[in-house]
Amino acid sequence: MTVGKCYLAVVDLLICLMLICSLNKPTNQHIGKSNHAQNERAVAIKHTDRQGRVVTLAGTLTLPKGKTPKGGWPAMVMITGSGSQNRDEELMGHKPFKVIADYMASNGIATLRCDDRGVGGSSGAFDDITPYDLVDDIEAQWRWLTKIKNINPDKIGLIGHSEGGMLAPMAAVENPRVAFVVMLAGPALPMQATLLEQNKRIFALRGVEDSLINRRLDFMVEAFASADSMAKADTTNLVDRLNRHYRALKDSIAAGLSKEQKQKVGLTTKECYGWAVTMASPYMRAQMGIRAGEYLERLSCPLFALNGELDCQVDAKSNLEAVRQACKEKKSPWHLWLCPGMNHLFQYCQTGAIMEYAHLGQSPADDVLESIKDWILGLW
Repeated sequence: MTVGKCYLAVVDLLICLMLICSLNKPTNQHIGKSNHAQNERAVAIKHTDRQGRVVTLAGTLTLPKGKTPKGGWPAMVMITGSGSQNRDEELMGHKPFKVIADYMASNGIATLRCDDRGVGGSSGAFDDITPYDLVDDIEAQWRWLTKIKNINPDKIGLIGHSEGGMLAPMAAVENPRVAFVVMLAGPALPMQATLLEQNKRIFALRGVEDSLINRRLDFMVEAFASADSMAKADTTNLVDRLNRHYRALKDSIAAGLSKEQKQKVGLTTKECYGWAVTMASPYMRAQMGIRAGEYLERLSCPLFALNGELDCQVDAKSNLEAVRQACKEKKSPWHLWLCPGMNHLFQYCQTGAIMEYAHLGQSPADDVLESIKDWILGLW
């Protein structure tokens, strides 16, 4: 898979497992009970984003076969996690979006999944965009689906994984015609809180002692604050300025630690430059300003939020509670599910650690697929 340049340097900083390179192991395929056969075809969706750039998104439309129901099939746009992803959200031998698309089409739900900008057959680049540009891409895909024969334009929703689970409500708030939203491990807390929780969990699973983890978290808190203030003041030579600042900050916070201890938690000169590149990027600066809970409060369509109990990248309990608080006054239906024993890919697992992903079974698990299907079909 292709990874955005500014993200690769500090993989632990980012929210989604999709920044980890694929191990190119055989992809497991979902085999389940099918009420409908399916039909796939390649598509190209051309649109102009809010910055005036013309983008072509290459993707796959997966349609059920059989007799079309009155009004057409329900459908959903699939939204990948952070970093540059292909249409299958492929990594570590898994193609979760392909699995979801196959299952949904086999049960009477159409899907559209596209390569991210600059990936596969899609045009554009990932290095010069913000999350709001991705919202434009989502909207373009939704509009395109409304014109497809045999799809019900009033039953088209969005399903997003990880960061895609944050983008889906943002897109649905901008477009009140979106029929529903499914959040798969989507962050509902502010990004800084999510990243702090993520780092704490990831390093703990590696066996790093709490005292060292706390030093990393102290660095992160200061790094976020300084990037925000320095970018607001002046973006000129921001990477170099942040790099110098982060190196001094690292020296202060890591004082007294051995070289090995610094390496354990990424408090190194090399990591400081990676942080500077990432925090100076327009994408990350915009992302840090997004308050996912505010979009959830404004969401008018039905919502289904699922999080794996052992997810080390988007903490399940705190983020589901944030969804609950945002939705508690909503009149439209909403449903939460803490998926027991599952990780960020919705696999049954032992610890939830990232390096387990490649060695575990299907992603997502059968009961997750079934619950999403049942919830969507139960809306009408």
